[in-house]
Amino acid sequence: MTTSSIFIAICGLGWIIAYIEALRVGLRDQSYGIPFLTLALNFTWEIYYTYQGYLVFGYHVSTIANFFWVLLDLGILYTYFKFGPTEVNYSKKRFLAQGLAFLALCFLVQHLAFQWLGVVNGALYVGYLINFLMSFLFVRMYFRRENLKGQSLLIAIPKCIGTFSTTLLFGLIGSKTAGGTHIIILIMGLIIVLTDLTYITLIWRKKRELAISSKS
Repeated sequence: MTTSSIFIAICGLGWIIAYIEALRVGLRDQSYGIPFLTLALNFTWEIYYTYQGYLVFGYHVSTIANFFWVLLDLGILYTYFKFGPTEVNYSKKRFLAQGLAFLALCFLVQHLAFQWLGVVNGALYVGYLINFLMSFLFVRMYFRRENLKGQSLLIAIPKCIGTFSTTLLFGLIGSKTAGGTHIIILIMGLIIVLTDLTYITLIWRKKRELAISSKS
């Protein structure tokens, strides 16, 4: 296994753990663990680049990771469409229609990005843009919800580790497949990691507060 494959595998494993936990807490709390905007973008990104990655690279570690992400995101999407309507003030039919329409729009975005950037840079830059947005929406989710409903350290920490792994690879070490190092990915990745560390701290402090209040 090459150095590049090791870093990508760490990223893949980190996100798989985060997705499994997001599905678990979503079912437990009757909620959803990933904001829908980034969930839809992530899901369509994974489907698109699993297919395109397989056509170009075959059974590469990134293609395999993407495939497992798709399966887990299907479960997380189920929690969103199942429990999400309880958090809005309009009908389930409208909620479902809006969600499906946005998923279709996200597929179009992935296709246009692929046509413009190609399979490698499309996957890399669009993936980091989605990750960047997700980190800030996680913090927003924390402040929007009164408790830790749908949230967990086991979502936040593996996501942070997985992102840091590929930030080191594509931002500092470099990858031949990706054309060397990418300073933009390094900058975005560091901002993502810092935001994730902020979110981790918020959740950890909240869990400690809840533990103390439950004992008193």
